[in-house]
Amino acid sequence: MNKKEKRYVVSVDMYVYADNDYDARKKAHNIAEAIEEETTAHQPKVLEIGEQPFARLAYRKLEDISNPAIESLDEALKKIAALNCE
Repeated sequence: MNKKEKRYVVSVDMYVYADNDYDARKKAHNIAEAIEEETTAHQPKVLEIGEQPFARLAYRKLEDISNPAIESLDEALKKIAALNCE
């Protein structure tokens, strides 16, 4: 980073097509990770995910927008811990 450069906050809005909530969360977080890996952007975050059918005003905000990859790791660790307790 150049000391003369100014820092900016950028908001991005996009449509992601997926078969279900899980896939939508996974795609959204993969895009955020790709932005960080391929650009000089730092700490991109998924702030909201909602389902909005094409040409409809209806909108369903997802309560869980966590990264499925991290969630899967947490679940795996819980299962391992449970097996070790048996």
